[in-house]
Amino acid sequence: MFQDLLTVVIVALVASAIACRLIIWFGPVDHPNVPRKQHGQATRTSGGLGIGVGYAAAMLLLLNNSSVWQYEVSPHGERLLWMSAGFSYPLLFIGFVDDAVDLPASLKFALYSVISLAAALVIGPISTFPLGGDVVLVIPYLAAILGAALWIFTMINCVNFMDGANGLAMGSVGFGLVALGCISLANGAPSGAAISLCGAGATLGFLIWNFPRGRLFAGDSGALFGGALAASASLIVVIRTGASPFVPVIAFFPILADALITLVWRVARRRSLFTGHVEHHYQIAIRGGLSRETVAVAYWVATSACGVLAFAVAREPDFAAEWIALAGLVLLAIILSAYTHNWARERGLIDP
Repeated sequence: MFQDLLTVVIVALVASAIACRLIIWFGPVDHPNVPRKQHGQATRTSGGLGIGVGYAAAMLLLLNNSSVWQYEVSPHGERLLWMSAGFSYPLLFIGFVDDAVDLPASLKFALYSVISLAAALVIGPISTFPLGGDVVLVIPYLAAILGAALWIFTMINCVNFMDGANGLAMGSVGFGLVALGCISLANGAPSGAAISLCGAGATLGFLIWNFPRGRLFAGDSGALFGGALAASASLIVVIRTGASPFVPVIAFFPILADALITLVWRVARRRSLFTGHVEHHYQIAIRGGLSRETVAVAYWVATSACGVLAFAVAREPDFAAEWIALAGLVLLAIILSAYTHNWARERGLIDP
């Protein structure tokens, strides 16, 4: 089983890398024509197409040519694999169109909402939240569906918001997917492992061309597809392993925290959520003098640490560990955010 999985992960990486090389020759171009775009020259974009090609090649090979995995993945698990692709690829297409013609924010909001709700209905809700001991919070079906849709919508947007420095967002997604894959394997859920690790392999194939030189950008196609894979893998891992819903939040915490805290900060100052800006923490760090490569690696390290924490608490029999760990991360993020914004205001990097 592990040999088959390793093979298809390598296939995902190689297919993605080859497809991304073709995009560098023929793909659309991203021009630095607005302040939030911090690259200095026109660069090929829509590297998400390469990630999508790599992921598709790996999953088709796994499901059609591996007798071991056909046995290991139950029919329900195989349906989950196709369900995850069924809403990830429409987002890939929307992102590709947006890379080319810059779709209105209101239209994208509507499309993301509809696809997120449809995906939640198909994949299924998570209606129980273990809180420790024998305490379990049971959520009504409708609320659970809306919660799953909100998770998908949040994940795809957060990855998109954070895709502004070479390797940062997609590398963080890759590390988070590796953590989910390890959790799935440790808990006997091969379908979740297949989605997570094949997605991580395809992402690495893109990063070969993206980091550190930035010869190719992921574009909205990559950010939306990567966010969709992360969101679907999260739901499937929780459903198939019985892990706490807090576990995926921990695994992807650095990019979630940066995006969501920045949105809250902008709302508190009555600033539009539909206009581009340079107020994310990673953007402040770059404007403050750190290189894009240093900032990206810092987020990778933070995501890796959170992935290890997610794996550890997922293996802990007392579910209280998950929400205690998450609460600690939230407190740390708030403290770091307050310090960062005060530091940036003192140096005139952001408006008061």
